[in-house]
Amino acid sequence: MNITATNSTASTKVTDAIRVKYRMSTRGTEAVKDITAEIVKDETVVGFFNASRNGVTGFSLHEDHGLTSGEVKKVFQTAIDDCGEVLK
Repeated sequence: MNITATNSTASTKVTDAIRVKYRMSTRGTEAVKDITAEIVKDETVVGFFNASRNGVTGFSLHEDHGLTSGEVKKVFQTAIDDCGEVLK
């Protein structure tokens, strides 16, 4: 058996202080099926996001994440939009 894994990373700037840092992997010639991400504010991980091709999505923030409700909405919408492009 010869399975080759390909790992990719990407990052999206949400605001000057907030970024979503993605990790994606595939096996062989398969399309990306799953994406995991760290939500980073001022160089500190404040939460996580994951999405898969089958529609399962997870979004979690640390208890003291420091994001406003507007920033949370913007991060979530950005992550959904980004994953929508990759998981088409």
